[in-house]
Amino acid sequence: MTLKRNRRVLALAGSLAVLPLMLPGVAAAATAPIDLGTLPGDQYSEVNAINEDGVMVGSSTPLETQIKYHAAKWDALGRISALPGLGGEQSKATDVNRGGVAVGWAHKDANWNQAAVKWAPDGTVTALPYLPGGDYAIANAITDGGVIVGAGRAADGTTHAVRWNPDGTVVDLGGLPGGAYANASWITPDGRTVAGTASDAAGNDHVVRWNLAGAITDLSPGNPRSTPEDMNDFGVIVGSAEVNGTTKPVRWERDGRMTWLDWPERDPGWARAVNNAGVAAGGGYLVFGTESPVKWNRAGTRTTLSTERGLGYDIDRLGTVVGLENSIATKWSANGTPTVLGALPGGAYSVATHIAANGTIVGLSDNENDRTHAVYWPAG
Repeated sequence: MTLKRNRRVLALAGSLAVLPLMLPGVAAAATAPIDLGTLPGDQYSEVNAINEDGVMVGSSTPLETQIKYHAAKWDALGRISALPGLGGEQSKATDVNRGGVAVGWAHKDANWNQAAVKWAPDGTVTALPYLPGGDYAIANAITDGGVIVGAGRAADGTTHAVRWNPDGTVVDLGGLPGGAYANASWITPDGRTVAGTASDAAGNDHVVRWNLAGAITDLSPGNPRSTPEDMNDFGVIVGSAEVNGTTKPVRWERDGRMTWLDWPERDPGWARAVNNAGVAAGGGYLVFGTESPVKWNRAGTRTTLSTERGLGYDIDRLGTVVGLENSIATKWSANGTPTVLGALPGGAYSVATHIAANGTIVGLSDNENDRTHAVYWPAG
């Protein structure tokens, strides 16, 4: 599972109460988080993806009124390097495959004209082609075989989901009839299934999937305003959909069926991640005004990991969940045992956002200067 959305991370950073790092009955991590730092002159950083070998990609940003992203890469030992852009000031890396090929976007000039890009393992940058008549694109995910998916602007000004084949050719995946926006966020390792979001003619967002031939399927035709959050290697998707105006956690099966995950009727909740066994992690408001981390098994039955304030962000093949509890990064083993992962020295907030196949955990932490840096916890 690749880290794709950090807006909720940033929201939680400002909304969760600051509590002591150690809580009764909770184990402390054997190692503190390691600061991944920033590029020279920058103040903030984040990791957006990590591959099976521990190579990480994301961005580094300066301390400015307006956030400006600089694409960055970290090797498995946590050493940072800049990924080159296309001549403009901003860029961001969004995913990296097993071979170390990264994808993302970069501005081409001072006017923020943006292209989807890929970076070779040595950092060489290549702009991916636009759709015919288009002038904007973003790459979100890449397979080990080099198939890339994302979104691009078409000649009529609408945004379409896009696939780039390994030879660099661009394929227009389109969107829903009458819709003005579609974005492909995930692709299965075999390249046969692509998933993302598309709007309908009324502007409502739907969870959608494309097959190898590029045909689109609306997975939430009766539930507009649905949001996908993750897809596993077999094409199972998790996220949320609205019921009577309240957000509820959902899993979309391989055959397209929508399964409502167990959640109290009165409260909002959402699923954030899913592993290859179909076990999901996420959270929601189980206690009034407080988000709590949870896990759902394959049958959709919920296990509450904590009634304290927090959220589950990712889950590995063993069922280990990572996220945060009481503003501090936390890991829950498959049987639900929590381990506090800690924060950087002087920091009062941290979150674990992703756990890689080799057990490496990445996330964010404040430091003593109140700057948020990408961090990681080595496997073991």
